[in-house]
Amino acid sequence: MLVVAVLARKGGTGKSTAVRCLAVEALKVGRRVVVIDADPQPTCYRWGQRRAAAGIPVPLVVVPAPGGLAAQIEGYRALNAALDHSTGALVVTRPNPEDLESVQESLRVASAQRRRTGVILWQAPPDKRVKAVALAREALEAIGADVCPTAISASISYPYAYAEGLTPQEPEGRARAELAEVWGWLQRSGIMAVGSYDKAASMPDNSQVKAPVETKNRKGRGKAASKSEVTA
Repeated sequence: MLVVAVLARKGGTGKSTAVRCLAVEALKVGRRVVVIDADPQPTCYRWGQRRAAAGIPVPLVVVPAPGGLAAQIEGYRALNAALDHSTGALVVTRPNPEDLESVQESLRVASAQRRRTGVILWQAPPDKRVKAVALAREALEAIGADVCPTAISASISYPYAYAEGLTPQEPEGRARAELAEVWGWLQRSGIMAVGSYDKAASMPDNSQVKAPVETKNRKGRGKAASKSEVTA
């Protein structure tokens, strides 16, 4: 079982969005996925409820159990805590100076645990020629970070997809290619290395599925495209 902790000390960097998108990428290649949503605002958990209620294939999305995260992960595969026993770690950050300042501490924590760690630039300006992305990558590489070559562009398709229990790579669109490139990099880098796995995708218990929050269809949304996360 692969256990990947998605980290960022600063709020609003895109951790929950990254978890949802990468979980769907894992389902697409036949992996079974468990997401433990440890955020105070469990947006991944609510997304999973919407998705399950709509009959869309969904990873198992849970919130931390009363017994604590350590005991909960132990129940999945005799592990003690997400980062302590993860096989890899992802640090998600926006390419802004105030966000990049907090990355070094996250990298230090992951490095102390001797985990294969990568950094993904999220909510980047859509125009890749913008200098901010290049400068952010240079700053991260200067402190020894392994940065994903593909930056995820900021797009209105992300919040609209969330409202419908989807991720923006479903079924197709601009974000699909970017997310597929990130997934490929995670495989090549060894953070989520390809190995033997069950072909059946996880589905949540019926007891965890509640009525979704009502959302209106938004005509203006573009095509959908292409925290800790625990993947099995």
